[in-house]
Amino acid sequence: MLVSIIIATYNCGAYITETLNSVYRQTYKDIELIVTDDCSKDDSVLVVKKWLENHKDRFVRTFQTQTAKNSGVTANYNNGFKNVTGEWVKCLDGDDLLPEDAIDYYAKCCQNEPKYRLWYSSEQTFNNQGLGIINHSTLPVSSARRQMIYLLNNRLLGICTATNFIHRKTFVSQGLFNERYPMYQDGSPFLQALAMQQPVGIIDKITLLKRENPQSLMHTANPVMIQNIRDCHFYYARYYLLYGMPLHFYNAWVTYFLSTHDTNRLGVKILGYFLRCFDLINISKKICSSR
Repeated sequence: MLVSIIIATYNCGAYITETLNSVYRQTYKDIELIVTDDCSKDDSVLVVKKWLENHKDRFVRTFQTQTAKNSGVTANYNNGFKNVTGEWVKCLDGDDLLPEDAIDYYAKCCQNEPKYRLWYSSEQTFNNQGLGIINHSTLPVSSARRQMIYLLNNRLLGICTATNFIHRKTFVSQGLFNERYPMYQDGSPFLQALAMQQPVGIIDKITLLKRENPQSLMHTANPVMIQNIRDCHFYYARYYLLYGMPLHFYNAWVTYFLSTHDTNRLGVKILGYFLRCFDLINISKKICSSR
């Protein structure tokens, strides 16, 4: 089974060699490596080109590409997807790392549980001082409907989104990454799958080392990315209505409203208190049902 790894880069010259080396060391052998760059202003493209020339014999195929113009991380990954031929695809940011057995483990899970077309796992953060906290994907193993409700109730938390492992043909049929959210590529894949009644597989294993990069979109609280996350949440909140849960929809609407308006106004504060009370009720119901 051929696995394609897409590495998306943008000004990753300081980290990309380490990322590429982690792919090179994978115990799984049948790997196609695609590196797509979003018009970096540093030497990322040259570093990758030289590295691929020196290490191409390890891979079934290597390919380097670049977007026509700087378009955001979502379009950059989609540009990489145009060139993949593998049955399964692992998307990897240009400063993160893969444990040596990551692809091997994913491949075994795909063979053992063929009903899943999208997988997520646990991740561990790291920085120059060493390894950090472990984040677990807490999405329950259940139906697509219940998984969707869980994610919406938890503000889309419950999945380590960067750990995705994607069945190529299924993902292509779903339209790839949603370029409506140019700085939030991780948000749409699992929601698209769940909306199409395709449950997501969860692995309780670390398959990604997530770099705590002070220049990353998340650490700099990039305003476009934050807005993309809000919009994505609000867009998929309509599934509350489809599932006959209108009050949850209004809760999601209030969340969106609060995140885009001045929270010092009295009216907004009142809405905020309502939201907190509603969340406490939800939490209490979860506690009671678990006993």
